[in-house]
Amino acid sequence: MQARPVKLGHVGIAVEDIDAGVAFYTEQLGLRLTERFTYEETVGHGVAVRAGAFVRCDATHHAISIFQLTDPDLTKASKHRLGLHHIAFEFASPEDLLSKYRQVRDAGVTIVNCRVGGPGNHPRFYAKDMDGNLLEFYWGIDQIGWDGLPRVYPPITEIDLEAFDFVAFRREFDEAQRRMIEQSSRIDGVAVST
Repeated sequence: MQARPVKLGHVGIAVEDIDAGVAFYTEQLGLRLTERFTYEETVGHGVAVRAGAFVRCDATHHAISIFQLTDPDLTKASKHRLGLHHIAFEFASPEDLLSKYRQVRDAGVTIVNCRVGGPGNHPRFYAKDMDGNLLEFYWGIDQIGWDGLPRVYPPITEIDLEAFDFVAFRREFDEAQRRMIEQSSRIDGVAVST
């Protein structure tokens, strides 16, 4: 049976003015800013990203990725334009993610890269659909505690998804979630009963 996403995970959009983008989605829609960042020249986020911000509806690290692209000349025809940047699909397990990776790879779909780390710190791979739209497939995105702060994450690293140690990642992920729950149950250092 084919592995299927459990939900549409998030949407990435490219905007001309990242400050205006953050203001719109936080002030007009009431989303919460998780974090802002700038990328090193060599990394990017799939394609041509200079800076970004992540906003959320709930405890999931982000519902919308807001990106400012590296090409300041947005008036010329380009494969990197304002608007949709990528669509992300969440999978229920590492096994399902690997199954989907193998399926699309074996079908000849263009795989852009496989990564871990960075905002959300989740193992993922990027691929392109038949028209070149960027798709992200992932498992294990970080959750945000009551304090509203994301955990410190490692830098984005290219990985071999087939050789990635999902067991060690899951152990570290579970420990981070345990710490988040423990910290969330304290207010000003005092334990709060739930």
